[in-house]
Amino acid sequence: MKKTQAIAQPKKDFKPYPVGTVFNSITVDNKLISSNPLRQVVIDYPTRLEAMAIDPSKIAANDNLKYTPGQIDFTVSLFKRVTVQRAGKDGEIEVSKSAKRPSLIRHSAEIMRKALGVSDGLLVDVEDNIGLRHCGLGSSSGLIAGVACAINEMYGKPINDRLMVKYLAQNHGEEIDGDNNLVNPVQCIGGSASCGTHSGCVVIIAGENVVVKTSKLDLNYEVVIGVPRNFEYPDSKYLMDKEIENMQKFIDCGIKYGPRIAYKLFHECLPALEEGNLKPLGDLIFDYRFRMGSIENCSFVYPPILEISKSLEFLKLEGHADVLALSSVGPGMFAITKKADLCEKAFIGAGMKTIRTTVYNGRYKLINSK
Repeated sequence: MKKTQAIAQPKKDFKPYPVGTVFNSITVDNKLISSNPLRQVVIDYPTRLEAMAIDPSKIAANDNLKYTPGQIDFTVSLFKRVTVQRAGKDGEIEVSKSAKRPSLIRHSAEIMRKALGVSDGLLVDVEDNIGLRHCGLGSSSGLIAGVACAINEMYGKPINDRLMVKYLAQNHGEEIDGDNNLVNPVQCIGGSASCGTHSGCVVIIAGENVVVKTSKLDLNYEVVIGVPRNFEYPDSKYLMDKEIENMQKFIDCGIKYGPRIAYKLFHECLPALEEGNLKPLGDLIFDYRFRMGSIENCSFVYPPILEISKSLEFLKLEGHADVLALSSVGPGMFAITKKADLCEKAFIGAGMKTIRTTVYNGRYKLINSK
Protein backbone atom coordinates (compact mmCIF):
# COMPACT_ATOMS: atom_id res chain seq x y z
CA MET A 1 0.00 0.00 0.00
CA LYS A 2 1.20 3.51 -0.77
CA LYS A 3 0.52 6.78 0.97
CA THR A 4 -0.70 9.83 -0.90
CA GLN A 5 -1.63 13.23 0.44
CA ALA A 6 -4.26 15.80 -0.40
CA ILE A 7 -3.04 18.70 -2.49
CA ALA A 8 -4.10 22.30 -2.91
CA GLN A 9 -5.51 23.78 -6.08
CA PRO A 10 -2.81 24.40 -8.73
CA LYS A 11 -0.74 27.50 -8.00
CA LYS A 12 -0.65 29.90 -10.95
CA ASP A 13 0.20 33.16 -9.19
CA PHE A 14 2.83 34.59 -6.88
CA LYS A 15 0.54 35.30 -3.92
CA PRO A 16 1.47 34.05 -0.42
CA TYR A 17 -0.02 30.80 0.84
CA PRO A 18 -0.36 29.02 4.22
CA VAL A 19 2.63 27.28 5.76
CA GLY A 20 2.57 23.54 5.03
CA THR A 21 0.54 23.73 1.83
CA VAL A 22 1.29 20.98 -0.70
CA PHE A 23 0.77 21.82 -4.36
CA ASN A 24 2.61 18.83 -5.84
CA SER A 25 2.24 15.58 -3.94
CA ILE A 26 4.34 12.44 -4.06
CA THR A 27 3.50 8.80 -3.43
CA VAL A 28 5.47 7.00 -0.73
CA ASP A 29 5.34 3.24 -0.25
CA ASN A 30 4.16 2.34 3.26
CA LYS A 31 6.59 -0.56 3.33
CA LEU A 32 9.52 1.85 3.17
CA ILE A 33 8.36 3.97 6.13
CA SER A 34 9.89 2.69 9.35
CA SER A 35 7.34 1.33 11.81
CA ASN A 36 9.80 2.17 14.58
CA PRO A 37 11.10 5.63 13.66
CA LEU A 38 14.13 7.12 15.37
CA ARG A 39 13.61 9.38 18.37
CA GLN A 40 16.25 11.92 17.29
CA VAL A 41 18.28 12.74 14.20
CA VAL A 42 21.09 15.27 13.85
CA ILE A 43 22.53 16.17 10.44
CA ASP A 44 24.88 18.78 9.00
CA TYR A 45 23.51 20.17 5.76
CA PRO A 46 25.85 21.89 3.25
CA THR A 47 25.38 25.15 1.35
CA ARG A 48 24.87 25.58 -2.38
CA LEU A 49 26.09 28.42 -4.58
CA GLU A 50 24.08 28.87 -7.78
CA ALA A 51 26.40 29.81 -10.62
CA MET A 52 23.92 30.13 -13.48
CA ALA A 53 20.68 29.09 -15.12
CA ILE A 54 20.84 27.08 -18.33
CA ASP A 55 17.75 28.73 -19.86
CA PRO A 56 16.65 31.70 -17.73
CA SER A 57 13.52 32.26 -19.84
CA LYS A 58 11.97 29.24 -18.13
CA ILE A 59 12.14 30.91 -14.72
CA ALA A 60 9.25 33.15 -15.76
CA ALA A 61 6.34 30.72 -16.15
CA ASN A 62 4.65 29.53 -12.94
CA ASP A 63 3.30 26.09 -13.82
CA ASN A 64 2.12 25.15 -10.32
CA LEU A 65 5.57 25.84 -8.87
CA LYS A 66 7.31 23.64 -11.45
CA TYR A 67 10.27 25.45 -13.01
CA THR A 68 12.54 24.01 -15.69
CA PRO A 69 15.38 26.45 -16.49
CA GLY A 70 18.09 24.07 -15.33
CA GLN A 71 20.90 25.19 -13.09
CA ILE A 72 24.61 24.82 -12.36
CA ASP A 73 25.47 24.70 -8.66
CA PHE A 74 28.48 24.24 -6.43
CA THR A 75 28.39 22.66 -2.96
CA VAL A 76 30.57 24.28 -0.29
CA SER A 77 31.63 23.43 3.26
CA LEU A 78 29.27 25.74 5.13
CA PHE A 79 26.81 23.71 7.18
CA LYS A 80 23.53 24.12 9.03
CA ARG A 81 23.09 21.72 11.94
CA VAL A 82 19.56 20.35 12.02
CA THR A 83 18.19 18.44 15.01
CA VAL A 84 14.76 16.78 14.89
CA GLN A 85 13.19 14.97 17.85
CA ARG A 86 9.94 13.03 17.92
CA ALA A 87 7.55 14.20 20.63
CA GLY A 88 4.77 11.61 20.71
CA LYS A 89 1.85 10.72 18.46
CA ASP A 90 -0.57 13.30 17.10
CA GLY A 91 1.52 16.23 18.25
CA GLU A 92 2.40 19.69 17.03
CA ILE A 93 5.46 20.88 15.17
CA GLU A 94 7.51 22.91 17.62
CA VAL A 95 10.46 25.07 16.67
CA SER A 96 13.15 25.71 19.26
CA LYS A 97 13.24 29.26 20.60
CA SER A 98 16.82 29.71 19.42
CA ALA A 99 16.09 28.72 15.81
CA LYS A 100 15.52 31.53 13.33
CA ARG A 101 12.99 31.59 10.46
CA PRO A 102 10.36 29.39 12.14
CA SER A 103 7.85 29.62 9.29
CA LEU A 104 10.30 27.87 6.94
CA ILE A 105 11.08 25.18 9.50
CA ARG A 106 7.38 24.55 10.08
CA HIS A 107 6.68 24.53 6.34
CA SER A 108 9.34 21.89 5.72
CA ALA A 109 8.28 19.73 8.65
CA GLU A 110 4.59 19.92 7.73
CA ILE A 111 5.01 19.00 4.08
CA MET A 112 7.19 16.08 5.16
CA ARG A 113 4.56 14.84 7.63
CA LYS A 114 2.02 15.02 4.81
CA ALA A 115 4.28 13.13 2.41
CA LEU A 116 4.90 10.39 4.96
CA GLY A 117 1.32 10.29 6.24
CA VAL A 118 2.38 10.71 9.88
CA SER A 119 1.14 12.97 12.66
CA ASP A 120 3.93 12.59 15.20
CA GLY A 121 4.85 15.66 17.19
CA LEU A 122 8.23 17.05 16.16
CA LEU A 123 10.66 19.40 17.86
CA VAL A 124 13.05 21.02 15.38
CA ASP A 125 16.19 23.05 16.01
CA VAL A 126 18.47 24.58 13.37
CA GLU A 127 21.86 26.16 14.06
CA ASP A 128 22.97 28.43 11.21
CA ASN A 129 26.12 30.34 12.08
CA ILE A 130 26.23 32.12 8.71
CA GLY A 131 22.73 33.59 8.84
CA LEU A 132 22.85 35.48 5.53
CA ARG A 133 19.36 35.43 4.01
CA HIS A 134 18.04 36.52 0.60
CA CYS A 135 21.44 37.30 -0.86
CA GLY A 136 21.66 34.35 -3.28
CA LEU A 137 23.30 31.76 -1.05
CA GLY A 138 20.34 29.38 -0.80
CA SER A 139 19.68 30.04 2.88
CA SER A 140 15.92 29.47 2.58
CA SER A 141 16.00 26.39 0.36
CA GLY A 142 18.92 24.93 2.30
CA LEU A 143 17.04 25.33 5.58
CA ILE A 144 13.94 23.63 4.16
CA ALA A 145 15.99 20.83 2.60
CA GLY A 146 17.98 20.23 5.77
CA VAL A 147 14.88 19.85 7.93
CA ALA A 148 13.23 17.62 5.33
CA CYS A 149 16.24 15.31 5.03
CA ALA A 150 16.52 14.96 8.81
CA ILE A 151 12.86 13.94 9.03
CA ASN A 152 13.33 11.53 6.12
CA GLU A 153 16.22 9.92 8.02
CA MET A 154 14.02 9.60 11.10
CA TYR A 155 11.52 7.44 9.20
CA GLY A 156 14.07 5.21 7.45
CA LYS A 157 14.68 7.35 4.32
CA PRO A 158 11.56 6.20 2.45
CA ILE A 159 11.81 9.13 0.01
CA ASN A 160 14.70 8.66 -2.42
CA ASP A 161 17.02 11.52 -3.38
CA ARG A 162 15.52 12.14 -6.82
CA LEU A 163 11.98 12.34 -5.46
CA MET A 164 13.06 14.49 -2.53
CA VAL A 165 14.54 17.12 -4.84
CA LYS A 166 11.33 17.33 -6.87
CA TYR A 167 9.08 17.43 -3.83
CA LEU A 168 10.97 20.25 -2.12
CA ALA A 169 11.48 22.30 -5.28
CA GLN A 170 7.84 22.04 -6.31
CA ASN A 171 6.44 22.99 -2.90
CA HIS A 172 8.90 25.74 -2.07
CA GLY A 173 8.07 28.89 -0.16
CA GLU A 174 10.01 31.60 1.65
CA GLU A 175 9.21 33.56 4.79
CA ILE A 176 7.43 36.90 4.94
CA ASP A 177 8.67 39.27 7.63
CA GLY A 178 6.08 39.71 10.36
CA ASP A 179 3.91 36.75 9.34
CA ASN A 180 4.77 33.26 10.56
CA ASN A 181 1.67 31.65 9.06
CA LEU A 182 2.26 32.39 5.38
CA VAL A 183 5.10 31.77 2.96
CA ASN A 184 5.77 33.40 -0.37
CA PRO A 185 6.08 31.37 -3.62
CA VAL A 186 9.59 31.85 -5.00
CA GLN A 187 11.03 30.01 -7.99
CA CYS A 188 13.02 26.97 -6.91
CA ILE A 189 15.02 24.76 -9.26
CA GLY A 190 16.16 22.33 -6.57
CA GLY A 191 19.77 23.39 -6.12
CA SER A 192 19.96 23.22 -2.32
CA ALA A 193 18.08 19.92 -2.17
CA SER A 194 20.31 18.49 -4.92
CA CYS A 195 23.59 19.66 -3.41
CA GLY A 196 22.74 18.16 -0.05
CA THR A 197 21.58 14.79 -1.38
CA HIS A 198 24.15 14.16 -4.15
CA SER A 199 27.90 13.67 -3.90
CA GLY A 200 30.12 15.92 -5.98
CA CYS A 201 30.81 19.64 -5.69
CA VAL A 202 29.49 20.42 -9.19
CA VAL A 203 25.78 19.66 -9.50
CA ILE A 204 23.98 20.23 -12.81
CA ILE A 205 20.18 20.18 -12.92
CA ALA A 206 18.05 19.98 -16.06
CA GLY A 207 14.40 19.47 -16.94
CA GLU A 208 11.96 19.25 -14.06
CA ASN A 209 14.39 19.40 -11.12
CA VAL A 210 16.49 16.38 -12.20
CA VAL A 211 20.21 16.08 -11.42
CA VAL A 212 21.86 15.01 -14.69
CA LYS A 213 25.54 15.40 -13.76
CA THR A 214 27.72 15.65 -10.67
CA SER A 215 31.48 16.04 -10.51
CA LYS A 216 34.06 16.17 -7.74
CA LEU A 217 36.55 19.03 -7.59
CA ASP A 218 40.14 19.23 -6.41
CA LEU A 219 40.06 19.81 -2.65
CA ASN A 220 42.80 22.41 -3.00
CA TYR A 221 40.18 24.83 -4.30
CA GLU A 222 39.02 27.45 -1.84
CA VAL A 223 35.83 29.45 -2.10
CA VAL A 224 35.59 33.16 -1.38
CA ILE A 225 32.07 34.50 -0.90
CA GLY A 226 31.31 38.20 -0.76
CA VAL A 227 28.17 40.12 0.21
CA PRO A 228 28.03 43.93 -0.03
CA ARG A 229 28.59 45.44 3.41
CA ASN A 230 25.59 47.75 3.22
CA PHE A 231 23.08 45.23 1.82
CA GLU A 232 19.94 45.28 3.99
CA TYR A 233 18.54 41.76 3.35
CA PRO A 234 14.93 42.53 2.32
CA ASP A 235 12.24 39.89 2.66
CA SER A 236 11.18 37.46 -0.05
CA LYS A 237 7.92 39.22 -0.96
CA TYR A 238 9.70 42.49 -1.76
CA LEU A 239 12.30 40.66 -3.85
CA MET A 240 9.69 38.58 -5.68
CA ASP A 241 7.70 41.71 -6.55
CA LYS A 242 10.86 43.34 -7.95
CA GLU A 243 11.74 40.22 -9.92
CA ILE A 244 8.29 40.13 -11.52
CA GLU A 245 8.86 43.72 -12.66
CA ASN A 246 12.09 42.62 -14.35
CA MET A 247 10.94 39.22 -15.64
CA GLN A 248 11.05 40.14 -19.33
CA LYS A 249 14.82 40.55 -19.10
CA PHE A 250 15.20 36.92 -18.03
CA ILE A 251 12.92 35.79 -20.84
CA ASP A 252 14.89 37.75 -23.44
CA CYS A 253 18.21 36.40 -22.12
CA GLY A 254 17.04 32.81 -22.35
CA ILE A 255 15.64 33.21 -25.86
CA LYS A 256 18.84 34.82 -27.07
CA TYR A 257 21.47 32.71 -25.34
CA GLY A 258 19.77 29.46 -24.19
CA PRO A 259 20.73 27.37 -27.26
CA ARG A 260 24.34 28.59 -27.13
CA ILE A 261 24.60 27.82 -23.41
CA ALA A 262 23.19 24.31 -23.87
CA TYR A 263 25.56 23.55 -26.75
CA LYS A 264 28.67 24.73 -24.90
CA LEU A 265 27.61 22.92 -21.73
CA PHE A 266 27.11 19.60 -23.50
CA HIS A 267 30.00 19.68 -25.96
CA GLU A 268 32.67 21.55 -23.99
CA CYS A 269 31.97 21.69 -20.26
CA LEU A 270 30.74 18.15 -19.58
CA PRO A 271 33.62 16.42 -21.42
CA ALA A 272 36.10 18.67 -19.62
CA LEU A 273 34.61 17.86 -16.22
CA GLU A 274 35.03 14.16 -17.01
CA GLU A 275 38.73 14.89 -17.40
CA GLY A 276 38.97 16.96 -14.22
CA ASN A 277 39.13 20.30 -16.03
CA LEU A 278 36.96 23.05 -14.51
CA LYS A 279 38.06 25.84 -16.86
CA PRO A 280 35.47 25.46 -19.68
CA LEU A 281 32.64 25.46 -17.15
CA GLY A 282 34.13 28.49 -15.43
CA ASP A 283 34.39 30.25 -18.79
CA LEU A 284 30.75 29.55 -19.60
CA ILE A 285 29.61 30.79 -16.19
CA PHE A 286 31.65 33.98 -16.60
CA ASP A 287 30.23 34.61 -20.07
CA TYR A 288 26.68 34.10 -18.81
CA ARG A 289 27.05 36.38 -15.84
CA PHE A 290 29.32 39.09 -17.26
CA ARG A 291 28.72 39.06 -21.02
CA MET A 292 25.15 37.80 -21.56
CA GLY A 293 23.56 40.33 -19.24
CA SER A 294 22.81 38.13 -16.25
CA ILE A 295 24.30 40.45 -13.62
CA GLU A 296 22.47 43.40 -15.11
CA ASN A 297 19.21 41.40 -15.14
CA CYS A 298 19.66 40.54 -11.47
CA SER A 299 20.73 44.02 -10.37
CA PHE A 300 17.18 44.87 -9.22
CA VAL A 301 18.16 43.21 -5.92
CA TYR A 302 21.04 45.63 -5.36
CA PRO A 303 21.91 48.05 -8.21
CA PRO A 304 25.50 48.79 -7.05
CA ILE A 305 26.36 45.15 -7.89
CA LEU A 306 26.96 46.34 -11.46
CA GLU A 307 29.98 48.42 -10.45
CA ILE A 308 31.15 45.89 -7.89
CA SER A 309 31.14 43.04 -10.39
CA LYS A 310 32.92 45.14 -12.99
CA SER A 311 35.70 45.86 -10.52
CA LEU A 312 36.13 42.12 -9.91
CA GLU A 313 36.23 40.91 -13.53
CA PHE A 314 40.01 40.85 -13.52
CA LEU A 315 39.99 37.89 -11.12
CA LYS A 316 38.68 35.68 -13.90
CA LEU A 317 40.28 37.43 -16.88
CA GLU A 318 43.76 37.24 -15.32
CA GLY A 319 43.33 33.62 -14.19
CA HIS A 320 43.19 34.22 -10.45
CA ALA A 321 39.80 32.48 -10.11
CA ASP A 322 38.60 29.51 -12.13
CA VAL A 323 34.98 30.45 -11.38
CA LEU A 324 33.67 33.96 -10.71
CA ALA A 325 29.95 34.51 -10.48
CA LEU A 326 26.96 36.09 -8.88
CA SER A 327 25.09 33.47 -6.85
CA SER A 328 21.44 33.16 -7.88
CA VAL A 329 20.11 36.73 -8.21
CA GLY A 330 22.71 38.00 -5.74
CA PRO A 331 24.00 40.25 -4.54
CA GLY A 332 26.25 37.58 -3.09
CA MET A 333 29.19 36.74 -5.35
CA PHE A 334 31.75 33.97 -5.16
CA ALA A 335 35.10 32.88 -6.54
CA ILE A 336 36.40 29.31 -6.72
CA THR A 337 40.13 29.69 -6.65
CA LYS A 338 43.56 28.48 -5.64
CA LYS A 339 44.52 32.12 -4.92
CA ALA A 340 42.09 32.80 -2.10
CA ASP A 341 44.13 35.56 -0.42
CA LEU A 342 44.21 37.60 -3.60
CA CYS A 343 40.51 37.06 -4.32
CA GLU A 344 39.44 37.89 -0.80
CA LYS A 345 41.47 41.09 -0.85
CA ALA A 346 39.72 42.09 -4.09
CA PHE A 347 36.28 41.33 -2.65
CA ILE A 348 37.01 43.38 0.47
CA GLY A 349 38.32 46.22 -1.69
CA ALA A 350 35.06 46.15 -3.63
CA GLY A 351 33.10 46.80 -0.44
CA MET A 352 32.14 43.26 0.51
CA LYS A 353 32.02 41.25 3.71
CA THR A 354 33.70 37.93 3.01
CA ILE A 355 33.45 34.30 4.01
CA ARG A 356 36.12 31.77 3.13
CA THR A 357 35.44 28.09 2.84
CA THR A 358 36.30 25.10 0.64
CA VAL A 359 34.59 23.06 -2.03
CA TYR A 360 32.64 20.08 -0.69
CA ASN A 361 32.32 16.82 -2.59
CA GLY A 362 29.93 15.04 -0.23
CA ARG A 363 26.26 15.06 0.70
CA TYR A 364 24.66 15.94 4.04
CA LYS A 365 26.31 14.29 7.05
CA LEU A 366 24.41 12.16 9.56
CA ILE A 367 25.95 13.26 12.86
CA ASN A 368 23.81 11.36 15.33
CA SER A 369 20.69 9.23 15.47
CA LYS A 370 18.98 7.26 18.20
